[in-house]
Amino acid sequence: MSSRILAGRYELIEKIGEGGMAVVYKARCRLLNRFVAIKILKPEFTKDVKFIESFRRESQAAASLVHPNIVNVYDVGKEGNIHYIVMELIEGRVLSDLIKTEGPIEIRKAVSITKQIASALSLAHKSNLIHRDVKPHNILINQDGVAKITDFGIAKAVSSGTIVGKQTETIMGSVHYFSPEQARGGYIDEKSDIYSLGIVLYEMVTGKVPFDGENPVAVAVMHINDEMVPPSELVSDIPADLEEIILKATNKYQVNRYKSAEDMLTALNLINYNSIGKSAAHSKGKAKESTIVMPPIKNAGLLKENQLNNDAMGEKDEEKMAKEKGKKKKFKLNKVKFAAIVIALFCAIPISGFLVNGIRSMLEPDEVVVPDLKGYTFEEAEKKLEELKLVLEKGNEVYSSDYDEGCIVSQSPEEDMKIKEGAKVQVNISKGMQSGTVPNLVGKTLSEAEFVLETYGYEKGSVKEDYSDYAKGVVFEQSPESGSEADSGTKVSFKVSLGSKTEEVEMPNLKGLDFDRAKDQLTKYKLSLGNPSYDSSSSFAKNQVISQSIDAGKMVEEGTSVDLVISSGEEEASGKQGTVDLTISYSNAKNELLWLTVIVSDENGVSTPISREQRNRSDGSSIVSVSGEGKGTITVMFDNEVEQRLNVDFATGDLS
Repeated sequence: MSSRILAGRYELIEKIGEGGMAVVYKARCRLLNRFVAIKILKPEFTKDVKFIESFRRESQAAASLVHPNIVNVYDVGKEGNIHYIVMELIEGRVLSDLIKTEGPIEIRKAVSITKQIASALSLAHKSNLIHRDVKPHNILINQDGVAKITDFGIAKAVSSGTIVGKQTETIMGSVHYFSPEQARGGYIDEKSDIYSLGIVLYEMVTGKVPFDGENPVAVAVMHINDEMVPPSELVSDIPADLEEIILKATNKYQVNRYKSAEDMLTALNLINYNSIGKSAAHSKGKAKESTIVMPPIKNAGLLKENQLNNDAMGEKDEEKMAKEKGKKKKFKLNKVKFAAIVIALFCAIPISGFLVNGIRSMLEPDEVVVPDLKGYTFEEAEKKLEELKLVLEKGNEVYSSDYDEGCIVSQSPEEDMKIKEGAKVQVNISKGMQSGTVPNLVGKTLSEAEFVLETYGYEKGSVKEDYSDYAKGVVFEQSPESGSEADSGTKVSFKVSLGSKTEEVEMPNLKGLDFDRAKDQLTKYKLSLGNPSYDSSSSFAKNQVISQSIDAGKMVEEGTSVDLVISSGEEEASGKQGTVDLTISYSNAKNELLWLTVIVSDENGVSTPISREQRNRSDGSSIVSVSGEGKGTITVMFDNEVEQRLNVDFATGDLS
């Protein structure tokens, strides 16, 4: 596979990873002369038409997500029965490997990674994309320490339901990071991603996942029934604020988690690192592996019968043992719940929709309508919720110009929503009108900065962009500065980073190198290939570089184009080389600003891009000089779409 070329442009170089559903290769895009990562679906997942269509649709949607913490998707395609995704190549480490070698991860570093992923999920959720498989294996840390999440398309395509087939009656998922609703087969929304991110954060700061068992079913049951060990019992110095965030994000009920990834991000930004919670012995553990492909249960009826016997014979013994050990008795897995879990996880037991609904109705508490609590004091709201068998929980204290100090300004879930009895309703309490200091915006994305300003009662001033050492899209300067005094309503201006300015590199010596090797060297030094030309030579073997347009050792900017003269060998010095002038009209271009690409293919079908430049449709047309030898074809492309293809004889200058 490593020598194969996909779609005539992606040269597979080496295998760099493998998961439950796909194999990942490092590849070189011959058209754009850059390295990429290509994820190829395994053959067993290419036989289901519905799955493939979902995979293609969700991958295309993921390609529209542009965020500094999301791995870019460049292309989605198919060649024969090979389905693939072309993505940004990240040079760095997988978070799961980082946890194995460094876990537990330093608190501030773990929070930083979580904030970046929460920011990425916030954008995805606003675009109506739920990841559904957030886990350390899908989080990459590049060489600059920037976290990037991947696998949006595959995760949603697979998790959207059971893959039905004669040989693949299975359902996939990373059970150690499952939300309870995923384990039950219930309704999944953005809060399911928040739960999984909370589990990832728990694992980063403690070095272990909260739930582990002998098999996937046992772990899924734990997510539904068991309370996790608080992080402070494993890590002595964890801030109380951080522990509260983890426990809120991983609440069993969706309505009691953060309303959005953006809300979780705000809470992470406001952590007081001096608020140390109660702790126990510090322990380390290992992260769990990648996506698990779970086969259907055999003899499911026997399993349920055994469970019934265990329930009948062992109930008293369980109570006795629990009392002796001084531990809280765990919720017993009865026959109904066991059956529901098996159905949700494997979808391999024939059962009617009526029975599924009946089981769910037996398991779930009654629903109540959430009242409007805004304007009430905490005590008044608490009494109101007690009547409805709901629990009130304090959230953040925030500034407000609409509500008096001590009154509720917002709630989650919002009024008129239906939730289960016993669920929590979190409220934010007014601190009154703000009069204080300007918040710190440096290091936050534009959307984060806007949210913080609104939370603290300030207005957004001018926003400028400039180059800096900060990542692209991150605030690196503000005025007034953080910590300075300013009245509520003051405008705060800031600058957003465009990333680092282009750096200079030393031009390598390409003379005598094989043409392909020379192109690899240009890529290595972040330079681009200009217009290659051919000439006969008695000193250089065929296909070796005779000369380069920029001398070796000279300092040039990254991205600089370098022209090369390639040897055609002594035997081809017969006057076949020539140059033709090609007039290109932009009248058929779809966009005003377009990428013009010109590619020359020789008689053997070897294609070489000789020009890739931005042009304006309003320019009308331009003349491009194309050099080559013998006969071949010239392909003109607008924005990667073929505009025209001409036959050329460089010896005579004929075009047809």
